[in-house]
Amino acid sequence: MGDNFSLSITILLTGFSVVFAVLLILIGIIKLYGTVIYRIQNKKSVKKASRNADLPKVERETLPEPAAVVEAAPGTDDDELIAVISAAVYSVYSASSVRIKSIRKAQDRGSAWRSAGLSDNVRPF
Repeated sequence: MGDNFSLSITILLTGFSVVFAVLLILIGIIKLYGTVIYRIQNKKSVKKASRNADLPKVERETLPEPAAVVEAAPGTDDDELIAVISAAVYSVYSASSVRIKSIRKAQDRGSAWRSAGLSDNVRPF
């Protein structure tokens, strides 16, 4: 009975060791992959920042402001809808020099399955 118990403990500890070692290796691979992809994606922004560093602040290239595109429900008051959209955009961007130039209906970009899923998930109770 003692041999069976020590054998089972040995197998248990070996199994835990192998599983945790493989998990640590996977974590390392995923972090390395993320670092490589991050550097590749940000290579252009670093070049752009270094290119603009010697220019005065007025002449530097600025990033375009993101446009707020929200679908409007039919039959709603447009002024009220614009106020709600403006408040949402200002709360997200902390009113850091954000100007809303226009609000227009979003184009349909998905399949019928996507639209059905969205409408099912955002429908009021």
